[in-house]
Amino acid sequence: MISRRELTLLRAMYQHGTVTAASAAIGMTQPAASALLRDLDTRLGFALFSREHRRLQLTSQGRALIPEVLNALAGIESVDRLASDIRYGAQARLAIGAVAIAATSLLPPALAAMRRAHPGVAVTVRAGTALEIIDMAADHRIDLGIMVGNLADGDRVAGERLASLALHAVFRADHPYAARRRLTLAQVADDGPIVLATALPAGRATRQALEARDLPYRPLIEVGQSSAACALAAEGLGAAIVESLGALHAQRLGLRTRLLLALDDPALTVVWPRDRAMSPAGEALREAFRDAAARGI
Repeated sequence: MISRRELTLLRAMYQHGTVTAASAAIGMTQPAASALLRDLDTRLGFALFSREHRRLQLTSQGRALIPEVLNALAGIESVDRLASDIRYGAQARLAIGAVAIAATSLLPPALAAMRRAHPGVAVTVRAGTALEIIDMAADHRIDLGIMVGNLADGDRVAGERLASLALHAVFRADHPYAARRRLTLAQVADDGPIVLATALPAGRATRQALEARDLPYRPLIEVGQSSAACALAAEGLGAAIVESLGALHAQRLGLRTRLLLALDDPALTVVWPRDRAMSPAGEALREAFRDAAARGI
């Protein structure tokens, strides 16, 4: 029998890679963590980790065990949350993962629609990148996730493409662009825009669109979130190029937007654990996301 403490340590080792970092993350001393791993190896009859170049690496047996470790802990934590919810009067809980810009633009009205149908549901929102959202759904740490990006073949989650996105220019009402009813990608590129980092799907799509049209890629500022790009535009630092969710956020800030280019990739995608039925509250939230996509993002 593997204890919860051992499961928690194994998950921390998987996430952090060293005994020192893993033990610190879960409030355990390094000697105690090392002793617990040695004892676990002895009881299991095989080694979970091997030392390579002064770093512990999962053995093939350890890699085989980790998915079940993550699932087991997710199940235990889900029981804990449900027990707490029942104790304090909430009969159900919905865990949601969202990329930052979806959490500030699309999620609030969708959650409001869900809560009208399921007012007793307690909600937990976890932020992350698209890859982190997929990991959370695969590990059963969330019931539903909303992200910018497409699922690849072999991803460990179920998903639905809700809508294609587009690139928009975002700027203040006193910006010279405000006098133009239409803007082109070339016009904004020539002026040195605020752009999203190419590590983000929309940032990568922006650079690819410029290069495909032989337009200059000379950003004034490069940022890691659409909300940050909108905030900089709101301060008068220039026009920003963001995806559709960023444009929605910008409009709520009182900024002006202009459509620049429709995209096939990336898309707005909703994901959920592949092997678990969705709750009525989850279904209601997914339907709210669908409605928002159908109205145009």
